[in-house]
Amino acid sequence: MAESAPPPHQRRKKPDTRLVMISAALGALLILVVSALLNWPTGGGGGGSNRFGANPAPPAVFDATAGTCLTWRSADASDIGKIGCERPHLFEVTGKADLAAQFPPNAPYPPTEQWQQLKMDHCTQVARNFLGGRFDPNGKFGVGAFTPSEESWQRGDRTLFCGLQQPGPSGRLHPITGDAARIDQSNTWPVGTCLGINGTEPWDPVDCAQPHSLEITGLVNLAEQFPEGYPPVEEQDGFLATRCEEITAEYAGSPTAARDKGLVVSWDTLAQESWDAGSREVNCKVGATLPDGSGLAPVTGSVKGEVQVGTEPAPVDPTPPQPGAPATEPR
Repeated sequence: MAESAPPPHQRRKKPDTRLVMISAALGALLILVVSALLNWPTGGGGGGSNRFGANPAPPAVFDATAGTCLTWRSADASDIGKIGCERPHLFEVTGKADLAAQFPPNAPYPPTEQWQQLKMDHCTQVARNFLGGRFDPNGKFGVGAFTPSEESWQRGDRTLFCGLQQPGPSGRLHPITGDAARIDQSNTWPVGTCLGINGTEPWDPVDCAQPHSLEITGLVNLAEQFPEGYPPVEEQDGFLATRCEEITAEYAGSPTAARDKGLVVSWDTLAQESWDAGSREVNCKVGATLPDGSGLAPVTGSVKGEVQVGTEPAPVDPTPPQPGAPATEPR
């Protein structure tokens, strides 16, 4: 394990810390209507790994104030450093959370599952405060935290360094460009993106010529149809059923292209809490289910061309990515 950092009043020049990059369950409430039997979210990092990595961190991490942006290139974040938020980065600091009231000096070091809960409980509220209450828990951003190492914990360190990150379905982190407070948090992907497939679940973006779960055919701003305020999910479904069919027909070049190729048009909906946070856009997409209805089927080829729909689940990735590893694909 990397050497740990001392308590704040005894910080040395090169303290170490433990980096927790556990992706929030983004998109957990977004509904993808693939069939009457299955609803599959397109969301961000719900499928991410729950492992930890002990990583040495430079003093810049401990000196960073809310609004500071950090980034790294190595999978273990060992080269982490500050960067201007106008440049692509992997982590924007939102503030600190002090766990001292919850954990007295003799408290044992929390296990992995407890760190997950502590991060969600404390850093989610820190994110809300940082964003003026407008944090979408189902949006494209998730909360992350640098935590004390076990050795630092024994010396009394109880500080969580909280931040925002943008995980994909696997837990890999996509770059953020710009200040998070000024970015639309809607959990959308660029039109034309094909999300990979891991077993029967959406995964990180791939070329559409490779097996994938979903293809994004368009985006819809629900505020244009519902300017008076949040529409119930039933009203969203009623509108999007027609609008996404139209968008997909235009994208694919034919009103019947998706159906003729064994694909089903689908969409996301917004929860009230997402709307309240300012999210307005949702994805339209196409995908297919396995014959037994057990999950998403692997699709090869874009709906714009030739398509093959598999009848068996895709292989499951046996080596999930290390938490905090940068994604190679844009978001």
